[in-house]
Amino acid sequence: MPTNWTSGWRPAAANPESVLMELVTATEEHLRTLMNWLPDERACLQWGGPAFRYPFSEQTFLQDCRWTELPSYRLVDDNGTTLAFGQYYRRLDRCHLGRLIVSPAHRGAGVGRTLVTELIRCGCADLGVGECSLFVLKDNTVAKALYGKLGFEFAHYPGSAEWLEVCDYMVAPAEVFTRYG
Repeated sequence: MPTNWTSGWRPAAANPESVLMELVTATEEHLRTLMNWLPDERACLQWGGPAFRYPFSEQTFLQDCRWTELPSYRLVDDNGTTLAFGQYYRRLDRCHLGRLIVSPAHRGAGVGRTLVTELIRCGCADLGVGECSLFVLKDNTVAKALYGKLGFEFAHYPGSAEWLEVCDYMVAPAEVFTRYG
């Protein structure tokens, strides 16, 4: 599994020579930071989905996000500051993104776009697939707008689960993401 991907994305509001983002492997030492980004049940639901337990402990958090099973990445700036987090895995022969979150201090600056793009580049290469997918809560309009701008489209999920009543399933061809950067 790849460990570091350099994106070269720089936010327009920042000094263009000062910010370079890189996708790096997350470790358990980053757990507390991530847990602090989820201050309430609603934030946890948006991030982890309906099956993620809240309130969580370190143990349940590790279990519910499948920390030891799934590739977990942080998007960091050139100072090593964690800007975002996400995971991917194979689901229905696609690179499926899960548990995507941008640091509360960096929301609205385009970090989510870079996170999704870099996770898909990394995950599709690692898994050898040509499509990607994700679930998003039906009422998460900000995330749905971002995914739509990136080329994701709503699709029928071929399985059944009780939590699908509150989630939309979205897919996109991986080739869309090779155009960025």
